[in-house]
Amino acid sequence: MYLTKIRMPLSNRAVQRALGDCQQMHRLVTGFFGTSRKDLNILYRLRYERGTCSIYIYSSEAVDRGRVSPGMEVAGEREMSDWLSSIREGQTWNFDLMAWPSKKVAREGANNSRRRMLRSTDERLLWLQRKAQQNGFDLLGVRELESAQQTGWHDAGVGGQFHVHGYHYQGTLRVTDAERIQAAVCTGIGPGKAYGLGMLLLTR
Repeated sequence: MYLTKIRMPLSNRAVQRALGDCQQMHRLVTGFFGTSRKDLNILYRLRYERGTCSIYIYSSEAVDRGRVSPGMEVAGEREMSDWLSSIREGQTWNFDLMAWPSKKVAREGANNSRRRMLRSTDERLLWLQRKAQQNGFDLLGVRELESAQQTGWHDAGVGGQFHVHGYHYQGTLRVTDAERIQAAVCTGIGPGKAYGLGMLLLTR
């Protein structure tokens, strides 16, 4: 697994378009690899730093630097497999997660369901606790910080405009199942992974 940081100047028109349309951001990120997100378990997180937007990416293969657009800069790259395999049961870690606490709701007369955001803090924290248990860790403490809504556009034939809701969580966890939390780091937690959500960041 690789962790890559790419600086993307806010003056760049492609970056401006992507920041206004999360579907365009998804295309921009997968364009660094020339393949689909699922093929390489691509997860990413946006952060703003001193007039630039930086994107942090987890992926099972390294970014193809020849595909990084002019004006953007690969500011760092690290192979993370040794770190990932060092995660053990009983360890405690600080975590940072931008996630979409939600549930699927059936739509009358439709074959597919729609995703509904959980509106109360208690509901969202219960959702996070369930995800923790499913992914091999216990929450020792957690804070819900800011939320953010992203807007994107699919082609009109497949849904048109849509919205993605992210909530920022920080806290401390204890590992209960090393294999499951390692998988969660690689593949993400919850829905919206194509749109910068679900990337579990751990620090000691």
